[in-house]
Amino acid sequence: MKMKRYISFLLVLLPLLPSCHKEAPAEEPQKDTAFVSIHSFATKAQIGTNAIPAWSEGDAVSILGDASDTPAEFTLRSGAGYSVASFEGIAPAGEKFIVCSPSDARCDGEVFRGKLSTQVKHSVPVQPLGALPLWGETRDLSSVSLECLCGILGVNLKGSVALNSVTLDAGKAVSGEFMYNIKAKLFAMIGGANVINMDASKVELLENKAIPFHFILPPGEYEDITLTIVDADGETYYITVDDTVQIDAGTFTSLSYDLKDF
Repeated sequence: MKMKRYISFLLVLLPLLPSCHKEAPAEEPQKDTAFVSIHSFATKAQIGTNAIPAWSEGDAVSILGDASDTPAEFTLRSGAGYSVASFEGIAPAGEKFIVCSPSDARCDGEVFRGKLSTQVKHSVPVQPLGALPLWGETRDLSSVSLECLCGILGVNLKGSVALNSVTLDAGKAVSGEFMYNIKAKLFAMIGGANVINMDASKVELLENKAIPFHFILPPGEYEDITLTIVDADGETYYITVDDTVQIDAGTFTSLSYDLKDF
């Protein structure tokens, strides 16, 4: 009888005793890889060899599975400087996936919601692909092809001055929140601003070679584009675009000017 009480006593106390060995650390979930590319860009007017969309360090995409409620973020693993890259993250549950870029954009397969920046920086020699609104559907994350919802306007400038900024006023909303109906292929700004301000403080224009300044614009016709260029000494140049500019999704369009004419 005493033996039985003794055993019972130990069984009660053992769970309360501190562990005499370290628990094995929890294993991190194995990361998955998504290989992402974009449809080829068309070029309406030649704007130079730097008119190549490319991913950059720090870019990320979001991936939503058809059996998950929350998209997973995949960050760039390799492919900076190219239009085809691999992204790494934890794949969401599902058999069919919706991929969006930038990673803060959201898409449910019917409506894409995102934001276009009002403040941007001049970048060379490649296009800021990670800033473009892109989306695609796939059942195989090893082969993801994304469609671009906006176009790029390249403003090519010549001159002999150092710049401070280039501001594009489109005459209608081009920055801020937007939504895109995928079936109807309708792009709509939700309020927003008419301008995009580009920091060009590290750019020096050349007399014999144009330097491009790239602006991401919603698709559509633009009849009232004006450019305000401020150089490093505070002098301002005003350019009014006389012709209607047509911007198509996934397309480069270019304008060229020499500041000595203004």
